Amino acid sequence: MARSIAAVTSGSGRNRGVLMVAAILGILSALLMFAFLSSRGGSSNSPAVTAGGGATQSAVVVTKDIQVGDKVTDDDITVEPVAANALLPGHLVSTKDVVGKIATAPMFAGEQVIPEKVTTFVGQTTLAYKVPAGMRAVSIQVPQESWIVGGLPQPGDFVDFLAITTLTKTDPLTGNQTPDVQAGLIAQNVQVLAIAQTMVDSVPNVDAATTPAAGSTAGTTQGAAATASPVASGAVKPGGKDATFEKAVSVTLALPIDVAARVELVDAMKKDVGQWRLLLRQKGDTSIVTGTTKWTYDDLFAPSASTK
Repeated sequence: MARSIAAVTSGSGRNRGVLMVAAILGILSALLMFAFLSSRGGSSNSPAVTAGGGATQSAVVVTKDIQVGDKVTDDDITVEPVAANALLPGHLVSTKDVVGKIATAPMFAGEQVIPEKVTTFVGQTTLAYKVPAGMRAVSIQVPQESWIVGGLPQPGDFVDFLAITTLTKTDPLTGNQTPDVQAGLIAQNVQVLAIAQTMVDSVPNVDAATTPAAGSTAGTTQGAAATASPVASGAVKPGGKDATFEKAVSVTLALPIDVAARVELVDAMKKDVGQWRLLLRQKGDTSIVTGTTKWTYDDLFAPSASTK
């Protein structure tokens, strides 16, 4: 009887040992599986490891070129892993933040989308949204196409505003009157907002509570933002020497208030007393004339700066 009890006790000990080993192996298997799943899971923007060993994060990327004013669709963007050291500040991680918005700047295939390049832009297509901060839109009528460089300015072109006045000066001793003809720059590096009803092709980013960047200087103040040619708007009939104005055309400039007042004073003069011309600038030229900006008949035959 005693031998029988000892045999049972010995068998139970072996069974307990097997169960403990099985339990330990099960726990180790669970831990290994948890570690494996953790390395494969995580949020869509959690750092992962590339085949080359570099960390990546998800970012919204453009799949085909998008132009200013285009509405972004699902076909235009996707979410891709991007090397962490190549991520742009403020990069977006969900296509829901982009689809349906309007591009405020060109975007090219492979480029990351950032908030500054898209906007909700709900109905904000009027001229008021294109006037730079601190500026005023001022329109002047164009009597002849030669006044605006043959009617050839294009969207984005910058101009100088030259005034020509024919006034009269009186000699205080004799009372004799003589013509006082002067030409002078009233505003420099000014951008055109519109010609006729064709406005600048730009989209302000109102989502970021930003305003369109002001242009360059008008004299010592700042200028504006640009538009289209009268040929494009139908105001001028194409055809070389046969091109003529078919209707009244206006040019809209963005100017500081004080400069706008001087421009309007010239525009209000009778054409035999006051005229003006727009001087087209080379693309990218933002230089400002700081020397002589006013000329008279006495300067007619003086050497120019380019010939000295």
